[in-house]
Amino acid sequence: MADNDGAAQALVRIELVDYLPGGRACYPVEIEGELVWLILATEMTERLRAEMVEYLKFLADQQFWTQNWDGPAGEPPQIRHAS
Repeated sequence: MADNDGAAQALVRIELVDYLPGGRACYPVEIEGELVWLILATEMTERLRAEMVEYLKFLADQQFWTQNWDGPAGEPPQIRHAS
């Protein structure tokens, strides 16, 4: 996504979910141009979620976080829904 100046705008969001595998409380997932954190709903308040999104967006906007998909890991992890 781009802002009014044509510069890339980082997209960061936190989704509260009811279940994560392996007893996890959180799980980061990269989607093209976006960083999504899946967090158990029982582990985070809405107020904390909103503040964390602002903090993560700041980190991405300042380029302290970037997506580097051409490295040895290849493609980023993707959200997979059970069928």
